[in-house]
Amino acid sequence: MTFLLTPVVTVTVTCGLSPVTFFIIKMVSWSALGRSFGTNLFKNNLKTSYIVQNVNFSVGKKLASDHGPRTMALQPSRWQWHKFKDMFHYYLMVGLIPVGAIIFYSNVFIGPAELTPIPDDYNPKHWEYHRHPITRFIARYIHNSPQQEYEKFLHYIDEEAQKQKIRALEKQVNKKMAERNDYQAYYYRPMVNKYLRINKKTGDDILERIGDDYKD
Repeated sequence: MTFLLTPVVTVTVTCGLSPVTFFIIKMVSWSALGRSFGTNLFKNNLKTSYIVQNVNFSVGKKLASDHGPRTMALQPSRWQWHKFKDMFHYYLMVGLIPVGAIIFYSNVFIGPAELTPIPDDYNPKHWEYHRHPITRFIARYIHNSPQQEYEKFLHYIDEEAQKQKIRALEKQVNKKMAERNDYQAYYYRPMVNKYLRINKKTGDDILERIGDDYKD
């Protein structure tokens, strides 16, 4: 109280009012200011809107009729579930409607193919052996022809045959290298081969002079 009354006494001397009168005026002004601030704050809270379960309401509105409680229970958000259903329906319809229209048009307006005699001067295409129009479209524009698949398979067989020949030749070369005691390489290195030949010739000369049954 000493801290609050000290400025009051100083102001009373300036204004010419008694301390009690000025204190009462000050308390009334503070009370009015507090009431106005609280009223504005409460009004602002009443105007704040909330969204629960896709329903827009405010606290100040009537949330029910005269019968029953005037409250709405707060529930967890189901926005993700509704978004998932919307996207699922959208993409299902985007894929289902065109495919259904194509199937309906193919079966109703085009229909399956019928067997007819082949003319003498005509070679049928590979997709003409299929009956359904959708199958014909896939065989013509998406899949490869049987002739192309057959040629690809022949190419694969030829590559495997060439690999088999190369492996057989490599095996024969390794066998000859082991029999003749030749240098172990398929490529040419003159600096190394020169000394290998000299070493081999020296070994052959020693073998001719001494023989196989040499003992120390």
